[in-house]
Amino acid sequence: MAPRSVLSNLPPRTALYLLIGSGVVVLFVLLGIIPMQKHLLQQDSQIEQVKFRIEEQHALHPIYMKMLSIAQAGGVKAPKLPEKQSLGQKDVSELTDSMARLIVKTGLEAQSVVPDPSTLGKGSKALAVNIHVRGSLEQFRAFLGELAMMGSFENIETLRIAPGSGPRDYTVTVWVAAE
Repeated sequence: MAPRSVLSNLPPRTALYLLIGSGVVVLFVLLGIIPMQKHLLQQDSQIEQVKFRIEEQHALHPIYMKMLSIAQAGGVKAPKLPEKQSLGQKDVSELTDSMARLIVKTGLEAQSVVPDPSTLGKGSKALAVNIHVRGSLEQFRAFLGELAMMGSFENIETLRIAPGSGPRDYTVTVWVAAE
């Protein structure tokens, strides 16, 4: 004897009710539980984002309070940059010495300071100076600050920093205003 299906043993009306009931359960799962599960996952994601924002704001709060106190006290004043002025012919001839003094003042080792006289030709109002120094990043940062305070400083064309730790080599091409 071959096995008979369970539904074939049931009365037709009971089998029909069983099929309808199973269909309702499947529809309930497909239309109710699965969308609700997706919605809950989205809410979990939103909750995690809000938690992250709260932690971020908590971490940034001391910085905000410090900046607020500085602003209420009148703010931090940036140093006043000197008036722009061109170097005269005498100043151009002494440029190497003045740059060397500036380098020593910031604690760097001067490797070379070489003005490029070819940049002064044909009515040019600026002179390129190639500077090669050695020292720490803090000293170099101080050097750039002092350089910016020079009245004849125009801009930095190139800046190369040798990789490594400790004292590094820095090569800078600076433009200064010249007559």
